[in-house]
Amino acid sequence: MLDSYRKVYPWKYGVVAASGDVFLMVLFCRLFVQHEQTGRPVDLLRVAREAKQARTRSGVPSDRSVGSIFFTLPGREGFELYGVSVRAHSIEYEVIEPISTRFAMHKDAPQASAYEAFNSSLRPSFFYPDAAEFQRHHLDLLAGFFASQSAVDDRVTASFDACILEKRTGAGLFWQVSEGPKQLLLLEPGAGTDAPWPAADRALPKAACDHRGHSRPADFRDPT
Repeated sequence: MLDSYRKVYPWKYGVVAASGDVFLMVLFCRLFVQHEQTGRPVDLLRVAREAKQARTRSGVPSDRSVGSIFFTLPGREGFELYGVSVRAHSIEYEVIEPISTRFAMHKDAPQASAYEAFNSSLRPSFFYPDAAEFQRHHLDLLAGFFASQSAVDDRVTASFDACILEKRTGAGLFWQVSEGPKQLLLLEPGAGTDAPWPAADRALPKAACDHRGHSRPADFRDPT
């Protein structure tokens, strides 16, 4: 266990979060920055493969260097949320649509009805009179979900980190939620670190929390 590890970090392009192998995420972000510095388009699958290969060279078994990595990148219509799923022998990624959810659970995953109830409670910001109401609704929604899941899965805590990012500009707010939400920092576009080692009134909520539909699969086998 890494006591100081947070699952949601600011980075160069907004926010990055992960579950599973912590070091896999760190390697992925470092390699992403290295690829970006070449000036060529970044191949996300290649970056993920290289991160997994590095873990293999370090002696980590293929079935342990697994996890889900979620991160934002600027796109044609504002910032978008990406999800990369690294499994034992395959890697997949997708662009996650607004007003949708992805859950990365180790065991005792909630019933489909719980997913549906959570997703149906997401609302775009124009439903609320101001940003504070929008933020409060979704932080309360997340708090209820984490509390319920922590009661059946000892690897999930009721406390969590959260970020609400403005799709248009990439500005965001970070919270640490335990007994009550505590705002940690205001994220300005380009102000985050290159890799995670360290106005939301137009935001669209995206819960980066199992990839249920992958749009770009790719086989991967560890080198022998």
